[in-house]
Amino acid sequence: MKNYTVTTLKQAYPNWQAIPSLVIDSYPWYQTGLKQKTAIKLAANEDNLFIHIHAEDKYSVAKQTELNHMLICEDSCVEFFFSPSGILGSAYINLEVNCCGTLHIAYGPDRNYREFISLAQAALIKRTSSIKSPVKSAQSDDTDWQIEITLPFSVIEQITQSCVNRDKWFANFYRCGGDTEPQYAVWNPIDVAEPDYHRPEHFGELNFQQ
Repeated sequence: MKNYTVTTLKQAYPNWQAIPSLVIDSYPWYQTGLKQKTAIKLAANEDNLFIHIHAEDKYSVAKQTELNHMLICEDSCVEFFFSPSGILGSAYINLEVNCCGTLHIAYGPDRNYREFISLAQAALIKRTSSIKSPVKSAQSDDTDWQIEITLPFSVIEQITQSCVNRDKWFANFYRCGGDTEPQYAVWNPIDVAEPDYHRPEHFGELNFQQ
């Protein structure tokens, strides 16, 4: 099981250059094409979890602009699945974001029984993308994209209706989507035959510094 330490902040906002990355670099369902790098950085203060995504992408594309659209995962997309209870295999949030910043967020025990985030809750989540348009088609000069997300712990507690564990979470990160070479990369390896991200038993560990 992979693990990553979330940097605890003494200031209001992260100095991302000083924070180490985890890399989405396992390709359990790889077939062909480029293995493009995806790096994630996490930091937290008393109120928020900060997420920084840097995705190499020669074919970045985003078609969806609607919150919780079921096809956001088919855009150039990074996904963060996590159990904030600190119990492996427990109910989890799936946070999916395309390269323009459109979100899909839900909570539940498995892929079938999930409650979606509301518009009011989503409005409390800040995100800033290096792509300034709401949609995007692939261009010949595409190289990468970056997104920063500020996720309040209070929103997580609203979604889960329980307190957030501030010591340890279990989680996984995924790269998927796009019209060209969607390779289904993962952070913590998943040992199943077909692409399937809804596998909380295969989450890695996130530790929060105290």
